[in-house]
Amino acid sequence: MTKSELLSLLRDAESVLWDAVCRNVSGAEKTHQRIARALRAEDAATPDGTCASCGNALTQPSTGRPRTYCGGACKKRAQRARARGTGQ
Repeated sequence: MTKSELLSLLRDAESVLWDAVCRNVSGAEKTHQRIARALRAEDAATPDGTCASCGNALTQPSTGRPRTYCGGACKKRAQRARARGTGQ
């Protein structure tokens, strides 16, 4: 199974779990949150080492969380785009 197939299955599972959350099924909310968090992290990841907003090259720190944006301006631009619902 490829990574894209696995991500597709997780997206399907997330929607099914959301239905279970709406019906107050025990344990569904916690599982849904974990899957949704993992999918958001995967969507935000930039495997090619470029800024998710402007496309400039990123320098990754040797320790800690990998960078997604090259700076504060790009991070804020992405936040505004998400708030507008445009995704970019």
